[in-house]
Amino acid sequence: MDERTAVTVGAAALIAALAIVAYVVRRVRLRETKRRIGEFLSGYFNGDLPLDQLARRAREVASRGFLGGPECQALVHAAFQRAAEAKLVGKAYSLEVEKKLLAALAAVRAEFGLPERYQNEGWKAGRE
Repeated sequence: MDERTAVTVGAAALIAALAIVAYVVRRVRLRETKRRIGEFLSGYFNGDLPLDQLARRAREVASRGFLGGPECQALVHAAFQRAAEAKLVGKAYSLEVEKKLLAALAAVRAEFGLPERYQNEGWKAGRE
């Protein structure tokens, strides 16, 4: 192998290694962000954390793109579902608790700019 080929192969290997390291670092940061946001949401739906503190802490931990994205929406709905199961299953059903949980979910959606999951899009041209 001549000198130029060796340099080219070495540079390609270095670029590949850097890409792998960047990917691993991104995945670790994303996993940590999801864990922390999940903890904050769990505290919020359990009534331990007010909405303003949830929003402040979430913005400290995650980017605006993450908070309005599908990963955040999935975390919000998972935390809501866990809270609903903990508060409503196995006990006497309470309409007041249900209303409180749904209001908390709506407030989080509005705060983070998450879309309604099942929005009625109505009539659109070409969709007949």
